[in-house]
Amino acid sequence: MNKVLTAAAALAAFGSAGLITAALTPAHAALGQPAASVAADRARMKAQLRQVAGVGYTVDQITTPAGTVVKEFISPAGMVFAVSWFGPALPNLAQLLGSAYFQTLTTAEKTHSFGHDHVQLRTPHLVVHAGGHMRQFYGLAYVPALVPANLSISDLH
Repeated sequence: MNKVLTAAAALAAFGSAGLITAALTPAHAALGQPAASVAADRARMKAQLRQVAGVGYTVDQITTPAGTVVKEFISPAGMVFAVSWFGPALPNLAQLLGSAYFQTLTTAEKTHSFGHDHVQLRTPHLVVHAGGHMRQFYGLAYVPALVPANLSISDLH
């Protein structure tokens, strides 16, 4: 189903309490930022960090005390080009996406597909697929221009 996705619809469709809380929390850095921002994310989430080498990229996997797993995908150029999450608690999306990309998500007014439990946003500068329900949230956000050339988006889950 295609509808106009307004900021209010995005918040309602994806769990307004989690996104509103995230919007009120200052972002440190993440999507589109240098890899050094991952340390700030880990500290802010009070989480454990594990690095995994992929083919043509690195994954910094952050596991929060609540059990949510956040992956920040880092290009050979040292930039976070994608983030994903899965777990019982919605992570701070303002922190993960950074202020500019979070603003894009919350103010999107183009035609997008969404339902009561998912959001799909696709712009030239940001793609977000997210959803879930209580105790089982998931999502992937990436900046198309930063994705390494030989990488398939399907490899990022």
